[in-house]
Amino acid sequence: MAEWNGLGRYPENADNAECPKEGSLLAYVDGSYQDSLKKYGFGCVFILPDGRIYTEYGNGDNPASLKQRNVSGEMLGAMYAVRFALNSGFSAIEIRYDYEGIEKWVTGAWKSKNELTQKYAQTMRGWGQKIQIRFTKVPAHSKVKYNELADQTAKLGVENGNGIPKVKSLSDFEAAE
Repeated sequence: MAEWNGLGRYPENADNAECPKEGSLLAYVDGSYQDSLKKYGFGCVFILPDGRIYTEYGNGDNPASLKQRNVSGEMLGAMYAVRFALNSGFSAIEIRYDYEGIEKWVTGAWKSKNELTQKYAQTMRGWGQKIQIRFTKVPAHSKVKYNELADQTAKLGVENGNGIPKVKSLSDFEAAE
């Protein structure tokens, strides 16, 4: 297996305790921002029921989204993860995140006060009609293994990404191996 560069198959399998049940996807998502580049990015870590791990990242520089800094990346990561799960035929996804808005805008616990967060919440609620979405908050920067990997992937996304990638499916990743 090739050395991991932030994209595609991660060179180890997940700990058994992290593997979701059959038909479900576990996704750790994170966002990042670099003021010097004027870019935000996202990172996703996908853990499959059989323990395989795949990663994806991307970045953006939309002026309206730049105002939200890393939060724009956090939202993009969550949205990418749900689309990936839908494209891959999963019936459920658990999104593990470290920024509260990822869940609270969708559930309505927080009011979406700008157009970006309103669109995010509306889109995620719509997808929630097609796939079961469960949110789990994890502490940031606290050595949660796959959350740290999502953080690293998001930073690579800011630096190395080429925009927001076309949403893949599991078969796309498998074909690239």
